[in-house]
Amino acid sequence: MADEVRLYAVFGYPVAHSLSPRLHNHAFRQEGMACYYVPVAVKPEELAVKLEAFYTVGGRGVNLTRPLKETVLPLLAGASSWVQATGAANTLRWSEAGWVGDNTDVQALVTRIGPWAESHRGQRVLVLGAGGAARATVAGFRHLGLRPVVAARRPERVTFAEEAIAWEAAPLAGPWAAVVNATPLGQRGESPLTLEVPLEAGQTLVVDWVYVPRTTALLARARALGCPTVDGLELLVLQARHAWQHWFGRLGPESLAEAVADLDHA
Repeated sequence: MADEVRLYAVFGYPVAHSLSPRLHNHAFRQEGMACYYVPVAVKPEELAVKLEAFYTVGGRGVNLTRPLKETVLPLLAGASSWVQATGAANTLRWSEAGWVGDNTDVQALVTRIGPWAESHRGQRVLVLGAGGAARATVAGFRHLGLRPVVAARRPERVTFAEEAIAWEAAPLAGPWAAVVNATPLGQRGESPLTLEVPLEAGQTLVVDWVYVPRTTALLARARALGCPTVDGLELLVLQARHAWQHWFGRLGPESLAEAVADLDHA
């Protein structure tokens, strides 16, 4: 099978919620490619063994979700500048030397908010969380000339941002040009995001990396205030298109978005 079909996968724990198999398998069918994409439940301590096993059965590309984006770094044979900037990798491809990492999360964010950032350079933005998505968000905002501030339960452990504050201090430390939820809070099956950061009506950009549900409570609140928003499904599709760049040397097709076009926008 390894000689006939190239396998791709999303590794994570949990991973059942991931829409990546739906995205990529739809696009593979549309493009007539002999590729197949599967979800694989992987705990951090299993990552090295399962990456090796995946290659032996035909695996040639992997997406990583929590909690593996930082765990994978010592296992990489090579890393892009985005991995070096974020300290996290979410996309791997097999090379003769081994697995090579990229971070398409940060590429997706930069692509999506680049036009907005042009008129907000130098302003402060709030990033909720301290995991892989937060690392990508900080790197993306920094690349676009903004000043990211991380809100974390243990701000003293945040090493990837110049400024970090206690989680509970976030509502008092604004104003913020943008607020980003880079945690799983608000995702179906997770605890809700109860932290209410002040939003300036019609002004504050609100981004939520959660995509199940697509319209989170944070995004619903922002839209009720007329704020510009970016939802997690938009970012998922964009990072998937950039993953194809890493795997196949070309940006992924628009058919990736078609795979989730029927999901709720409300």
